[in-house]
Amino acid sequence: MNHLIADNTVQSMRAYLTAQLEGLYDDRESSNIVAELFSEFKGWSRTDLAMSRNERISESEMLKFHFALKRLKTKEPLQYVLQKAWFCGLAYYVDQNVLIPRPETEELVALIVNSYRNQSPLILDIGTGSGCIAIALKKRITESQLTAIDVSSAALKIAQKNADTHTTKISFRECDILTKIPEGKFNVIVSNPPYIDPSEADDMRDQVTQFEPHLALFTAKNHILQFYERIIEIAPTLLEKNGKVYFEIHENQKENLTALLIERRIQSFQFHKDLQEKYRILEIIFA
Repeated sequence: MNHLIADNTVQSMRAYLTAQLEGLYDDRESSNIVAELFSEFKGWSRTDLAMSRNERISESEMLKFHFALKRLKTKEPLQYVLQKAWFCGLAYYVDQNVLIPRPETEELVALIVNSYRNQSPLILDIGTGSGCIAIALKKRITESQLTAIDVSSAALKIAQKNADTHTTKISFRECDILTKIPEGKFNVIVSNPPYIDPSEADDMRDQVTQFEPHLALFTAKNHILQFYERIIEIAPTLLEKNGKVYFEIHENQKENLTALLIERRIQSFQFHKDLQEKYRILEIIFA
């Protein structure tokens, strides 16, 4: 790799990485990716990076940058390359068996925490993936009891790994919510279910469609509300009196979900906007 950059200095490496990522990411994303690589391989903050322009990079470190770049150029997301994603201030192990946690999902967690912070709710996380929602809730609502389910056994292994890393006690179970009803009674159900129609795949970034698990992204064709319909259907069986369901939703589905709730004669519900002023959370109370 050495012959591809001017020298082994940090300045030259930054310039090389940025040039190699051109066309795959915009300038801001490229800058963030390069900063994350230096954070991972050198343990540096952005300030450290800016102040170390002339420091030399060792041969072993050069190889780490090289192999990471090789994967990034295939459009593989940085989080999978580093096997790390941040969520609510904690680092999670991720690979292609689980979705990469998104910042907007942190707002879903915050809403639940604000409602139950000093209580001891029984919480069911449907479609737990990496376990990030369940773990973040357990960390912040310390007296809560968490049960987390997923149809993917591979995802559940990752969720358990993350729970062990963050010393959180969560009951993980394999369950296909479309065909089975989980055991137990709960005060809260939370879910960030698949909500993308397969027809939308062509308009999505390759980094998502080529690497993230389709099982966690896409619904059945022309049935984008299938998981919402199913969870709303079984919620009365699962919830204690005045229990709540919290969903993350597609920003364009407020009207369709409202129609579904009216059809099901559900009167107590509220949509919440995220920091981008988009409706991304649905809260339902089952009296």
